[in-house]
Amino acid sequence: MNQPGYLVARHGHVVYVRAVGLANMKNAPMLDSFLVAEVTQEQQTVCVDLSACTGMDSTFMGLLVGSSQRLRSSGGKLVIVNPTESNLKLLKTLGVFDVVPVLEGCELPVLAFVSLKGSANLTALQRMELVKKAHENLIALNDANKAKFAAFLTALESDLASLAKKTQP
Repeated sequence: MNQPGYLVARHGHVVYVRAVGLANMKNAPMLDSFLVAEVTQEQQTVCVDLSACTGMDSTFMGLLVGSSQRLRSSGGKLVIVNPTESNLKLLKTLGVFDVVPVLEGCELPVLAFVSLKGSANLTALQRMELVKKAHENLIALNDANKAKFAAFLTALESDLASLAKKTQP
């Protein structure tokens, strides 16, 4: 896979997601749609493999936190495995490590991964709302994140309000 994206596989009651390349706000909506569908189908465990992830942004990490919370509320769990050293540092810095299980050096079963295809087909407004929710998830984790993302969230809310006015009939 040359382009950043996600590979998925199933093994028993576990869904595996391998982030390939950059995991960021561009491809986060596709992953979010997939994970929401998995929770709806009462998937019990989601394992997110970061071994091939070359970098990730706050939107992706906030999405993982939100997905973990949704799964937990339905009796399931989300686990992050095999983060690179730099990704592990980011997970710790933003507090994701404190609320989502992170396992290093995991040997995964032999899996037949397929590329996660399609797109979330979100409008600009829906995409901005997803980014906002992801950052709200991070802000809820600790005061340091609140300080980091408060200005961004304020600007995003202003942009959302402007865009909402433009799209109203």
